[in-house]
Amino acid sequence: MTESAKLAVFGEALFDCFADQQKLGGAPFNVAWHLQAFGYTPLLISRVGDDALGQQIKNAMQQWGMDLAGLQTDTTRPTGTVEVTLKGSEPHYQITDNVAYDFIDKAALPALRNDVIVYHGSLALRHPHNHEVLAHLKQAASVSVFIDVNLRAPWWDKETLFAWLEQARWVKLNADELAALGFQSADLLQDMIRMQTNFQLEQLIVTRG
Repeated sequence: MTESAKLAVFGEALFDCFADQQKLGGAPFNVAWHLQAFGYTPLLISRVGDDALGQQIKNAMQQWGMDLAGLQTDTTRPTGTVEVTLKGSEPHYQITDNVAYDFIDKAALPALRNDVIVYHGSLALRHPHNHEVLAHLKQAASVSVFIDVNLRAPWWDKETLFAWLEQARWVKLNADELAALGFQSADLLQDMIRMQTNFQLEQLIVTRG
């Protein structure tokens, strides 16, 4: 990480595959891309395959002046992909399993500042391998954590997610995810207050899609 960098973004870089096109994405990648546009020089920690899609991700990052020090290359697993279909106005996802971002290498991680802000979602933590990697990134007591909850069945369970939320300073999720985590009543604001209090969050952001 560069001397001035204070943001590490951990998780998936992938391609969303629609019927007529492929779009570079993944929530962590999108966050890193927009942070870069705002001049915050984030470090994206992810893993792509040694394939054409992985090369497209590297090329895009280079074009945007992003730091590639945290982007690893996997010679045996492919770059992540998601088949996206629309049912009505809602997207539905078929997420490819056992891809490069599921196996980020802890030994290849760049050194981070002790006061780094770590952003992560929940999809890239669907397998135990990356749990250890993320724990390593968050080991310093002065690390601050922003969790972007992105529930994708069947790739999450409440007990594990709650353990991560207990380590967070800030959390973002949507109204459906808030309800799925058990904070569901006729009063959205009270549900938000209950969740914020439960996990002692400095800030809770709920989007209403």
